[in-house]
Amino acid sequence: EILHAVIDQAPYPIWRVTDDGDVTWSNPAYRALAAKCRQPDGKNSAPLFPLKAQDMVEDRVRRMQVSDLENGAKHWFDISFIPNDDQTLCYAIDVNPVVRAESAQRNFVQTLAKTFAQLSIGLAIFDRNRQLALFNPALTDLTTLPIDFLSAKPNLFTFFDRLRDQRMMPEPKSYSTWRQRMADLVAAASDGRYQETWSLPSGSVYLVSGRPHPDGAIAFLIEDITAEITLTRRFRSDLELNQSILDQLEDALVVFAADGSLTITNVSYRELWSDDPEENLEPSTVLDATRTWQEQCTATPVWGDIRDFVANRENRSDWQAQIEMSSGQSLTCQVFPLQKGATLVAFSRHTLPLRQDNEQSQTMLIQS
Repeated sequence: EILHAVIDQAPYPIWRVTDDGDVTWSNPAYRALAAKCRQPDGKNSAPLFPLKAQDMVEDRVRRMQVSDLENGAKHWFDISFIPNDDQTLCYAIDVNPVVRAESAQRNFVQTLAKTFAQLSIGLAIFDRNRQLALFNPALTDLTTLPIDFLSAKPNLFTFFDRLRDQRMMPEPKSYSTWRQRMADLVAAASDGRYQETWSLPSGSVYLVSGRPHPDGAIAFLIEDITAEITLTRRFRSDLELNQSILDQLEDALVVFAADGSLTITNVSYRELWSDDPEENLEPSTVLDATRTWQEQCTATPVWGDIRDFVANRENRSDWQAQIEMSSGQSLTCQVFPLQKGATLVAFSRHTLPLRQDNEQSQTMLIQS
């Protein structure tokens, strides 16, 4: 009675079949499922799940589906088998939630793949076993690795070995240190600490970063920053050239940004006022500069006028004034408005200001 109650109340279909597939016995759960999914004119002994003798192997699980006759819904089951005399007992477990989850996961991965396909940054995701699980087209463009190689899901070390062979990453000094470097790379990427700039023999520059992903996975991002680095180097070179030109001028020059911060000086300025703003821990401002000038000159309202001019945004036109240093030396102070609210202040030791030279200096600063 207990065994009958257990079988009859089991929520999963259980049945027994011959080697030919005929059903010789079934429990209520099986019969209820068969009533929903079997054709009305079907034989009661006809199998709900079409199984062959070679399919019914112990310790083997078959995933099969049946369709609901009313709404066409599919029901998925994992079926396991246990030999019983000359017949086989079959047990079906409902795996609809598992199948739906797997389908949702596949759809999600496909959506991610379509999204990543539009990125210009190369993406390579390695699973917890360090096998390549996902990559985008940009990765093949940046690394020149063939698609068939990436589709074969190489492991992480094979992936980077291939990059090294194709000279798509900096050449290591020795192979032994290379393997250790790869181990350190994986450890840093797992913690989200890996980020390096690769300067390649071809002249390209890549920014490579590693980020941890759920379930122990690791994602590597490869971005081509060659244009950005080239522009930065060119900009730095232009700044150095402009600075060297300013340093050759006799007039002491200083430039203030629209917010009043000191941005540029030349050698003549630093020698005249014995002040190098770059040595200060805090950024210098027009207030700091005028205090330095005031300490070395006789009293004059010019410094306040300069501070007001730097802070002003309208009706700005160049002007000049004569000042005298405590040493008795006379200076001509000229003030020029520059683009974007900046201000140029020039100090000349000549009683007659070299206005033409200062205007040339202003033009050069505006162009830079």
